[in-house]
Amino acid sequence: MLRWVTIVLSVIGLLIGIAAVATGKREIPDAPLARPASVNPFTKGVAALGIVEPAGRAVEIAAPEPGLVVEVLVGVGDKVRTDQPLMRLDARSIDSQILRAQGELRAREAEIDRWHALPRAEDVPPLEAGLERAKAALKDAQDKRQRTTDAVKSGAMSARDVAAAEAAVEMAIAEVASADASLARLKAGGWKADLEVAQANAAAIRAQIAALEILKDRLTVRAPRDGTVLRREVEPGEYVLGPSASKAPLVIGDLSKLHVRGQVDEEDFAAIGPGSAAVGRTRGVQPHELKLKLLRIEPFARPKQTLSGANSERTDTRVIDVLLEVEPQDGVVLVPGQAVDVFLDSVK
Repeated sequence: MLRWVTIVLSVIGLLIGIAAVATGKREIPDAPLARPASVNPFTKGVAALGIVEPAGRAVEIAAPEPGLVVEVLVGVGDKVRTDQPLMRLDARSIDSQILRAQGELRAREAEIDRWHALPRAEDVPPLEAGLERAKAALKDAQDKRQRTTDAVKSGAMSARDVAAAEAAVEMAIAEVASADASLARLKAGGWKADLEVAQANAAAIRAQIAALEILKDRLTVRAPRDGTVLRREVEPGEYVLGPSASKAPLVIGDLSKLHVRGQVDEEDFAAIGPGSAAVGRTRGVQPHELKLKLLRIEPFARPKQTLSGANSERTDTRVIDVLLEVEPQDGVVLVPGQAVDVFLDSVK
């Protein structure tokens, strides 16, 4: 009896399950796409990932050397001109060197001024008086020699006395010559060779100051070209690492004209050529068609660096860059770095 009860209950449970499945079946609607599918408009076209960039590419502005930023002169969206200052680094160490060099230059210039001021007016009278004394001493020596010569003739003096008088005259003549030479040298002013050495020293200091001024001006980072500030990653008081920094303090680009750099897979490259027509499409809920003009195909294959994360994408893929110009269109806004879909018509 128990066995039959179990069989009946099993049959009843099976019938209830079949009825539940039959009555609970319903249609599950397809979920709408998050965005319209990006379809290649060309029958034999090639699709590529495109990145919007300014005309001439975005320029990453780096500091010439590590240092403390004391002033940032531009902000995001500012238009800049070539050689316009963008930011300044701390230049106090160079300023101190310039001050020392300027002090040394003043000392060198003072030496040149002293050379030009020679002779000093107060130095001339003593030397003139010394020359007159030497001449008077010579005249006395000559008179004494004459008297000695006359005394020898009368027998009052000997020949030795005459020789001594002659020696005194010769000594007096030498004293006169020395005093006259000293006076002439003083009146002639400074030695020309001394002036040339002083001028060369001053010129060397001026060159040192000019070199320091160049180094100081180098710490003012200037715009290498006309453009617009696209990104600012630095503030006053921050320390920048110079050219080796992984992140550029400033990025500028020319937004007057935009380009799209497409990355064509090496396997599809043979299908395109200089005459390929091209269109683009932005991504998102409301995609916009882009009118593109092929400017050039860059003849260099490189590893793909911008990865989309798709399962079919290989990290060993190599791509060839194609540069396309974006023709202006009303209502279409693009920014550098934005990803767009690029389609190129096959020429084969």
